[in-house]
Amino acid sequence: MSTGRNIGENGNGFHMVSSPSADGTEDIKNTIVSESEDSVGEISGGNQNVTYYRQVSGADALRTRRKKIKAVASAMDIKDISNKLKPNKKRIPTSHSMPNMRDPLRSLMRSVPFYAIHGMGAHVRAMSRSMSRESFSYTEDEEPLITKALEQQACTSRLTIVVFSVLMGAINFGYNTSVLNTPEEVIRESLAGRRVDDFSWAIIVSIFSIGGLVGSWVAPPLLDTIGRKSFMLFNGIFLTLVLLLEAMASSVAMMAFARLMIGASCGGTTVAVPLYLGEIAPVTLRGALGTLNQFAMVVGILLAQVLGGGMFGWKGLGYDPGWRYLLAIGAVFSTLQVLLSCFVVESPRWLVMQNRKVEAKRILKMLRGIGPNEDSAIIMIELESMEEVAQEEKREVSVGSLVRNPRNRFPFMIGVMLMIFQQFSGINAVFYYSTSFFKKANFADPYLGTVLCGSVNVLATLVAVDLMDRAGRKALLVLSSVGMTISSIILTVSLVASANFNLELGYLEVLGVLTYVTFFEFGLGPIPWAITAELFGAVERATAMGACSCINWIACFVIGLTFPGMSEFLGSYSFVPFALITMFSAFFSYSYVPETKGRSLKEIQDEMFRASNRPRAGTNRRAESMPEDSEMQVNYY
Repeated sequence: MSTGRNIGENGNGFHMVSSPSADGTEDIKNTIVSESEDSVGEISGGNQNVTYYRQVSGADALRTRRKKIKAVASAMDIKDISNKLKPNKKRIPTSHSMPNMRDPLRSLMRSVPFYAIHGMGAHVRAMSRSMSRESFSYTEDEEPLITKALEQQACTSRLTIVVFSVLMGAINFGYNTSVLNTPEEVIRESLAGRRVDDFSWAIIVSIFSIGGLVGSWVAPPLLDTIGRKSFMLFNGIFLTLVLLLEAMASSVAMMAFARLMIGASCGGTTVAVPLYLGEIAPVTLRGALGTLNQFAMVVGILLAQVLGGGMFGWKGLGYDPGWRYLLAIGAVFSTLQVLLSCFVVESPRWLVMQNRKVEAKRILKMLRGIGPNEDSAIIMIELESMEEVAQEEKREVSVGSLVRNPRNRFPFMIGVMLMIFQQFSGINAVFYYSTSFFKKANFADPYLGTVLCGSVNVLATLVAVDLMDRAGRKALLVLSSVGMTISSIILTVSLVASANFNLELGYLEVLGVLTYVTFFEFGLGPIPWAITAELFGAVERATAMGACSCINWIACFVIGLTFPGMSEFLGSYSFVPFALITMFSAFFSYSYVPETKGRSLKEIQDEMFRASNRPRAGTNRRAESMPEDSEMQVNYY
C-alpha cells in the first residue's frame, strides 16, 4: 500500500491517505483501510485513483466485491463509482464526498453568524450533524465527525477572562434599564425641589431608548474604524462620566440629558458586546456566550431592583439622597470594565478585515490555548472563513435593496414584525414601571413584586436555554405569545375583580405579571434576535439586523412614553392592548414565521419566497422570479 502526505480518519475504522502523483500534480490517491485488511481493490476514474480496503467474510463475498469493482473501473466520474458500489454494511466515502475536513468545517464557520446570540447553540449542533451526514456518510448511532472536530475548541482560561471583562457592559445595560423603577417616587419628589409631573417623568424614562437608537446606529461604523477593543474602552470611559452626571442631576433637563447619553452608550454596548463575543468565540460556543450576554443583562436588571427596593429586611437605596448612590453604582461596573480592558484582546476578525492576518492568527492561538509555535488546522480554517465572510460583507446592501429584492422582502418583514411584537407586548412597561403599577393595584409590598419579577426573569432565562435546545423557534414563539396573552387576561381579570368587588387578589395579580415575564423569556425575548440573524446571509445580515434594531428601540421608546398615560386612562384594563398584540403575534408566528432550526439558509428562503408569492384564491398571479443578479449560496444560517 502506498503512503502519502496526509492521513485522515472518518470515525468508522477507515483511513484516507493522500499522495501526489508521480508527475507532481495534485492528483489524489485515497486509501480507505479497515482495521483488518482482508480485501483490496482499486478503481481508476478520470484523474483519480482510489484504493479500497474492506473487511469481508467468505471467499464468495470477496469475489462478488471484486466483480463490482471491475465493473465500474472504467467509469470516468468518481461520483458514479460511489453510486454503483453498494456495500453490505456502510457506504464507503470517496474522494469526491470526503476529500478532507477543511471544506465542510469552513462552510459551517462561514455560515454561522459572527454574533453571540442567545439560543444559537442548538442550531449549530444540528447543522454540524447534518453536514457530517452529507459529507462523511456516518450513521445515526455514530458521533458526527464535524462535531468531534469542533469539540477540540474548548473554553480556555484566557477566553474566560476576556468574556468576563466584556460582560461588565452587558450588566451595566441591564442595570441602567431598570434603575429608575423602584426609587421612582423618591426621585420625583426630590429631583428638582418640586414633584416631577407624569409627562416629564415619562420623558426621563423613555429618552433612554432614543439614546439607544442613536448609539446602535453610530456604533457599527466606529467599530469598523477604530476596532472593537478601542470602542469598548472609550465607551466605558464615556459611560462612567455620564453616570456620574446622572447621579448629580439637579433638574429635569439635566437628568433627561444624562439618560439620553447613557442610552447612547448602552445602545453601542448592545451592538459591540454580542459582536465581539461572537468574533472571539469558537463556533460551538457562540450560542453559550449569547446566553451569558442575555443572562448578564437580566442580572443587571435584578441587581438594580434589589438595591433600589431592598430585600430581607434591608430597605435599599430608595430614599433621599440614597437614590443618587444607586444611580452612581453603574459607574462602578463601567470603571471595572475600563480597568479590565488590559486583558481584552482585539477581535481576530477585525484584524483580518484590516489585512493584519499574522496578528489575528497569534490572538486566535492565544484564545484557543495553542502555543505560538504550534500549527493547527482549525485555526487556519477559522482565519479562512473570516476572510471569506469579510469579502462577502464588502457587498453590504442598503435597506432599500432589502425591500426591493423579493428574496429578502418577506424575511425582512418578519424580522421587523417580530421586533414590534417584542416591544409592543409591553415587557418594558413592566421593567420601567412595575413598582408604580403594583402600588396602583394596591399590592401590599410593591417593591417585593418588582424584585420577584426580576428574579423570575433571571430563572426563566436559564430555563429558556434548554427549551431552545429542544424545541424549534416557531413553536416557542407561538407558545410565548399565547402564554403572554393568557397571563394578560389573568392579570386584567384580577385587577377588575379587585377594583369592582373589593377582593384581595394582589398575589394573583403578581402571579399574572410573573407568568407574563416568564413566557416572554421563553420566546418573544430572545427569538426575534436569533431568527433575524438566521433569515439572512452574510451580505444582508448586518443591514437587516441594524434596521430591525432601530425599529426595536423606537418601539421601546413609544411604550416607555405612553404607558403611564395609558395606565391612567385604562386603569384596570391597562394590559388589554398587550393581550391583543400578543394574540396577533401568536397568529403571525404560526402563519408566517418559518422554522429555522437545523435548516440551511437556502431551504428557509425558498420556503418564504414560495409563501410570499403564493397566489390568492381566485387569482392567477404568478410568483415573482428571483432576480438574475442575486446570488444565493447554500449557507447554514
